[in-house]
Amino acid sequence: MIVIPHGAGLRVRAPAKINLFLEVLGRRPDGYHEVETLMVTVSLSDTLDFTPDPSGAIVLKCDDPSLPTDGRNLVVRAAERLRAECGCELGAAIDLHKEVPAQAGLGGGSSDAMATLTALNQLWDLDLPSDRLDLLAGELGSDVAFFAHGPAAVGRGRGERMEAVPLGGTAHFVLMVPPHGMSTALVYQHVRPIDAPRSMGPAVDALKRGDFETLGRCLFNRLQAVAEGLEPALCQVRDALADIGPAYLQGHLMSGSGSAYFGLARDRDAAHTAARHLESLGLGLVRVVTCGP
Repeated sequence: MIVIPHGAGLRVRAPAKINLFLEVLGRRPDGYHEVETLMVTVSLSDTLDFTPDPSGAIVLKCDDPSLPTDGRNLVVRAAERLRAECGCELGAAIDLHKEVPAQAGLGGGSSDAMATLTALNQLWDLDLPSDRLDLLAGELGSDVAFFAHGPAAVGRGRGERMEAVPLGGTAHFVLMVPPHGMSTALVYQHVRPIDAPRSMGPAVDALKRGDFETLGRCLFNRLQAVAEGLEPALCQVRDALADIGPAYLQGHLMSGSGSAYFGLARDRDAAHTAARHLESLGLGLVRVVTCGP
């Protein structure tokens, strides 16, 4: 996550993520689920500006009126948790420009939280090491720490134990986000135990090699069928991607707990061709995004 000077403060771009693989291994004693997931960041991001507030207050403004700007927002919670960890009384004014849709399985709130920890650690001269920031990130949410380890990483435990994965090349995706979101908690409540979990290894190996044709065959998300059962309208998005076919897309999948889907394109031109077709269907927001150099 890159922090750059901006006026009297700092600016951070907080990228979205997609899950190329997500298996649910079972429920943990703490109520969370044990998972194995392979995630990558993509070129769709929120922008956060941070400036010092001499009053000591944490003040968040957001251009999306549907989002809270008090302690219910992960940005505010991240700032307050960092301040409590270090025993400091410094403040910040935070302006959040949203581009990553909420409740879409794209990690927008988690990415914003990691951006906040990273930027305020610098703005307030706290000098916390990365391992301590990762611990704070894990307290805030299961996939928050991922955004310090991108562009690609494997997540284990409840998703907070991250291991960076090298990228073998640039991947092109067409992203499709329907207007209705999904509740992560609700989707996980309906997950059922399985006897034979699927192995993440082939997907990880294909990503490392940059073998996107094989990766397309390895895409998997245990939560997809659950989300589609709760919200049958999602099947229209899935079917729209399936109908485009292998001439343009090497695979398609729902990200996280939904409601966003993506198609792994053969190349940049194929992604844009697929996007034009999907836009004509009027099923939701369509974007072409990339992951990689």
